[in-house]
Amino acid sequence: MKKLAVLLPSYNAALYIKESVDSILNQTFSDFDLYIYDDFSIDNTEEIISEYNDSRLFYRKNIVNIGIAKTLNRGLEELLPNYEYIARMDADDWSYPERFRKQIDFLENNKETVMCGTQGYWLKDINQNPISGWEYPTRNDYIQYYLLFAASFGHSSVFFRSNSLKKHNLRYDENISTCEDWDLWIRVKKIGQVANLPDFLMKYRILENSNHRSSKKIKKHLGERSIIISNYWANFGIHLSPEEVFYYYYGDNALSQFNFINKIKILINEFNQLYLKTSHNLNPSERMNFSYMLARRILNYWKRTQVSRLNPMLWFIIVKEITFINKIKLIKSLIR
Repeated sequence: MKKLAVLLPSYNAALYIKESVDSILNQTFSDFDLYIYDDFSIDNTEEIISEYNDSRLFYRKNIVNIGIAKTLNRGLEELLPNYEYIARMDADDWSYPERFRKQIDFLENNKETVMCGTQGYWLKDINQNPISGWEYPTRNDYIQYYLLFAASFGHSSVFFRSNSLKKHNLRYDENISTCEDWDLWIRVKKIGQVANLPDFLMKYRILENSNHRSSKKIKKHLGERSIIISNYWANFGIHLSPEEVFYYYYGDNALSQFNFINKIKILINEFNQLYLKTSHNLNPSERMNFSYMLARRILNYWKRTQVSRLNPMLWFIIVKEITFINKIKLIKSLIR
């Protein structure tokens, strides 16, 4: 069995794909094959790829457009039996040269880890070189809870351990079209340990017409997210329907003060339960970050209901009900 295959799906990405491919072919770890799965692009992607003369590069083109999840699964079916690891890469992103070496080293030294991502910079201009950025959680336990609120991995940064996906027959859900990655991460987490390296080894290109940012798909995207998150909440003994998840996470309906009090008490109770069930698995820094994130979720929901934040009674109720964070820290987080 060979060591590493890189799975790179592409659809009409001719403007960016050369930068992406070059960043892979220039990795300091060179024992890999790069497979480009073109989902029936109608631009000049094929012409660009044909100009490469590298024995590690393989090009596959779908005979019709089948979508991202089916294209990724086509790649997994071909690659999983033949490679120890599968690395993901997108046609519009960019990998730092030492990415593969660091992820291979980590997985070789942490046999219990079945999936590993990295930190990365989210940029409109991929040529920028930031010195700091927003960070994903790194430890398995924290990621387990963070998945309730965010996908928690940069899709392009992920490495899979092939045997784990084969053993449990894990693939992307082809019925999900905008957040198939989040759904898969949750199912992968159920079969073993996951991690993100603390190193910034990726640049992600922010495109307004990307699969989950497109204005035409945003309603579908949030609906799919809500179903995934609702199902995952049940793993912690907390039952929020997809409609409730959508309402609390993304809804923007104005509420009366009476209805707001009833709704916010439900949300606070769920967060209190979650923190009580999970905080013992987190280190002090993670507990602080997690409690702060929950508090900010309360504030974000409050803002979206358009209920005034100047009412002392509402402050009294919220501060009284919340138990997952120190009262002083809570007030500071809510007034920002």
